[in-house]
Amino acid sequence: MILNFARRIMKSLRKKEIISVPQVVDYNGLLKDKFFCILGGTGGIGFSIAKSVLQFGGGIVLTGTNESKLSEKKDKLEKISEKRIYSLVLNMNETEKFESKIEKITSLAGKIDGFVISSGVHTENVDFWKMTETEFDRVMNINLKGVYFFCQAAAKYFIQNKIKGKILLVSSSRGNEPAWSPYGISKWGMNGMTKGLAKILSPYGITVNAIAPGTTATPLVNYKEGESIYSEENAFGRMVSVEEVGNLAAFLLSDSGNMMSGEVIHISGGRGVFDVR
Repeated sequence: MILNFARRIMKSLRKKEIISVPQVVDYNGLLKDKFFCILGGTGGIGFSIAKSVLQFGGGIVLTGTNESKLSEKKDKLEKISEKRIYSLVLNMNETEKFESKIEKITSLAGKIDGFVISSGVHTENVDFWKMTETEFDRVMNINLKGVYFFCQAAAKYFIQNKIKGKILLVSSSRGNEPAWSPYGISKWGMNGMTKGLAKILSPYGITVNAIAPGTTATPLVNYKEGESIYSEENAFGRMVSVEEVGNLAAFLLSDSGNMMSGEVIHISGGRGVFDVR
């Protein structure tokens, strides 16, 4: 009892006076002078997040597995923005290279304020009874194992350089619905990991959050630009637009999201929140 009392006294003596300072947010320069690495930046959602970062004043390093596709996406971004844009080939299966890849990323950008992990694959030929171990491992290795170890490498970078950085994962509304496919299970794991990493990294000022989109109008669901985004998968009757996901990501990466951590934010028209497939 005396020992507990002494501990409380010592803890109170260590408390620092923290004074609230009003923050005025300039939404035109929300990410001004900040640099972010977008993993999986050649996909529909990752590319849209990259565009939002640029539109709000930030710079980017775009990564993907296909060099020619990376070059094509980089060229498109350079046509709409004069901000600094770099690209780098990065494979989420090559976990042993993550720390060296981060060194390369920072040599390009100088400093990274946040990592967005939008890399991921869907389960092909979905059938529980015919699911193979090879297909299961393929999805899990990229969607969960790769994300886990990249977060580890990113956190080490932030801590070693005393950066109060941001880690933003792209999950899915499937991560809160009954799951039997490797994809759905991987997103369940990602959502739990988001909260666990947020807890571990909060003492360092590092935030970890996830965005959980519902079906989004991207080539992944065979959507072509200009087509109808009608959908029966939610009560709002439409798919999520990539711009909606990109704008949400920009907010979470900005200083406006500094006190948000461990959140899995659904942008799904209610899928995975109050409605399931």
